[in-house]
Amino acid sequence: MLSKGIRLAEQAAIRDAIDSYNEAQTIDPKIEVSANSWNILCNMGSLHGYAADVLFAGEKAVSLSPKFKGYQDSWGLARALTGDLDGALTDFQSVLDWYGFSDSVKARRERWVAALQAGENPFTPEELDALREAEGKTSVREL
Repeated sequence: MLSKGIRLAEQAAIRDAIDSYNEAQTIDPKIEVSANSWNILCNMGSLHGYAADVLFAGEKAVSLSPKFKGYQDSWGLARALTGDLDGALTDFQSVLDWYGFSDSVKARRERWVAALQAGENPFTPEELDALREAEGKTSVREL
């Protein structure tokens, strides 16, 4: 069920993915869901209009692997989309300080940080469209 949930998340069937994650945990309460699996749900859900529904998954990913700041990228997106601009700013600043980005990716994150510092949400419909368009070509952390 967990593998099914991950596939569903990758296919942007977010509600079904959440149901599969939950069913996997019901079937086996001791199942260990990896930080990466939670991150996939958070990232894909955020990109496809379900940020409020997957915010918990981003928090779980970060709490399971706090030293890997890449998961904060997805959680920051979910937090910004749910109105937690201060939390998103903290996440993206942490990601910028840690992650080895290409120049274009770093510039995008710097634009996000600048917008958040100004109290603006950088995730306009156009920005989300660009992220969704590129998602099949590369990982979101490379966007």
